[in-house]
Amino acid sequence: MEPEIVHPIELDAKPDMKKPNLLLKTVNNISKFLLLLVLIAAFAGAAVYLSVSGPVKSIMKRVDNLQKIGSLASTIAKSQDLIAMKKILTDSQTEIGGIRQDIQKVGWVKNLPLVRNYYADGISVLGATDDVVDAAKIAIDGIAPYADVIGLKGLATTGDGAKTAADRISFIVETLDKLKPQLSEIGDKLSSAKVKIDKVDPMRYPMAYKGKSIRPQIIQAITLLDQASALVNDAKPILEAAPYLLGKDKSIKYLLLFQNEAELRPTGGFLTGYAVIEVNKGKISTLQSDDIYKLDEKFPKRIPAPEPIKKYHPNVPYWYMRDQNLSPDFRSSMDTFMTNYDLTGSPKVDGVIAVTTKVLVDLLKVTGKIGVPGFGNFSAENDPRCNCPSAFYELQMLAGSEEPVIWDSVSGKIILAPANYGNRKLFLGPVMYSVLANVMAQPKAKFPELFNTILSLISGKQILMYSFDPAAQSAVEAFNMAGRVREVSADEDYLMVVDTNFSGGKTNIWVRYEASQNIEIGGDGSVTKTVTLNYTNPQEGSVTIESGRRLNGMFRDWVRIYVPKGSTLVESKGFETGEAVGEDLGKTIFEGFFTLAPLNVKSITLKYKLPFKTKSPYKMLVQKQGGAKDFVYKTKINGKSLPEFILDKDLEHAFVY
Repeated sequence: MEPEIVHPIELDAKPDMKKPNLLLKTVNNISKFLLLLVLIAAFAGAAVYLSVSGPVKSIMKRVDNLQKIGSLASTIAKSQDLIAMKKILTDSQTEIGGIRQDIQKVGWVKNLPLVRNYYADGISVLGATDDVVDAAKIAIDGIAPYADVIGLKGLATTGDGAKTAADRISFIVETLDKLKPQLSEIGDKLSSAKVKIDKVDPMRYPMAYKGKSIRPQIIQAITLLDQASALVNDAKPILEAAPYLLGKDKSIKYLLLFQNEAELRPTGGFLTGYAVIEVNKGKISTLQSDDIYKLDEKFPKRIPAPEPIKKYHPNVPYWYMRDQNLSPDFRSSMDTFMTNYDLTGSPKVDGVIAVTTKVLVDLLKVTGKIGVPGFGNFSAENDPRCNCPSAFYELQMLAGSEEPVIWDSVSGKIILAPANYGNRKLFLGPVMYSVLANVMAQPKAKFPELFNTILSLISGKQILMYSFDPAAQSAVEAFNMAGRVREVSADEDYLMVVDTNFSGGKTNIWVRYEASQNIEIGGDGSVTKTVTLNYTNPQEGSVTIESGRRLNGMFRDWVRIYVPKGSTLVESKGFETGEAVGEDLGKTIFEGFFTLAPLNVKSITLKYKLPFKTKSPYKMLVQKQGGAKDFVYKTKINGKSLPEFILDKDLEHAFVY
């Protein structure tokens, strides 16, 4: 059987749970349900058309109207016009009511052996569609009081809204509790819709009918509803935790870690600096900031370097705090880091937030150029010196003194450091203050773009959070903001590529990989996979910062490929030190080491067998490494190429074969 892609489920669409994006998602789901209704009605209608042509013609006309309304709904949703959205939903329910009346006129067909199942499916889909429309209308009513605050059109009740982003955030924080009832209602409606749509058996429909895709579209619609229901359920805990996380009742302190993704490490990048921030009613203030090496100086212990550092980074004898994010699971890394942080005498905090330099660059795309007193201007414009964002280059110039730093192994003190070593201590606080000040001062019209940018950074794992409050942490994990390595079911495939740059350079500015998966499924359901990673560095090695330090050079990468636990390696190619097989975080890992020079390409190939037998649809979760770029993934099942996808977030797929 030839495989056919059903739908990539965007697990990390959980950040869409901000109200405007939830609405967009819900309305788009409606469109899919309307399409499903068209397909079912067309297939069922063909069987009874000759005997009941009048009512069926009426049904098909209304279904066609619904399809047009559904297409229009997606367009209007993007305009973020609440009044127009609500009208579209009302029009949808009018047509649904008309279809229900017409169906009652042909109710006798439910007794016909060839038709009754399709008739029942039509009734189920009608009920589910009604529930989804109700959910969307409740969502509109829920966000109406915030329309002007978050930059939406229509139905606003707060007048002109707050003048600054900071004031708008405070307003939202103070009123979040009011959204809980609406969210529960939306969840109930979607749960009701799910019960109804689950009665539809996709397997009774052909793959295609009269040139129209049938079964995959039905599966897609069912999947979308499952996703919408999961999104709402996941939003409930984060909504409950938000007042605590944003300091509604008392201020909350966070340790803010700066990760340089240009030197990629498992959780997102080299830990270049840190700050302690305070959040009070959504407003952020910086209490202190410093260089990560200064934190290492305060660390009273000298821990021998773990095996990967000793093996691939032999000039580093100890496990310093700057290198204690070796686990791709953010919580696991931070449990180690915070245990040692507490020994430094640094301020106590309530949680950890990690951000990459991409956060700064993407926010600058919204705010425009900003000035930082004493350090010049920062912008997202391309800099020809590195063919990268100007702010990125400037940050590398200021913070580009990570190596070489010479330590006294006995005293643990720095005995030799580059001339600009102290810059990181000096610039982190002013840069962060300037960025936050500019973000909070943005006009109302910029707020939706700003909000969407932040949510995109969360979904792309450029922002990670670990709360020490158990309830808040559970909410953060449900929101998929915690950078956890996820569990999968016993019959679900899994893949995560984790790169660790041990070169000390900023080569990840340019290095990319393209992944291909060749999946072979035997007649008995057994699965053999071949994963190939093609790494490329298209940049010349002459890129330097003004201090004379080279940014691009030899890329020295410790790579780990996480696969389902119990997978067995058949062969590997491309590792320069040979491959190793182990277990970590409930997964089997294949790992090795390679080097990549500028203007060169390197391929890593792994062939392995999965520990389970599969059946259609083939399910697979692909997770993105924190801080990593958005890489291309290509997939074949039994020789059939499937549409490629960009791994810009955690993605789950289901393939019919």
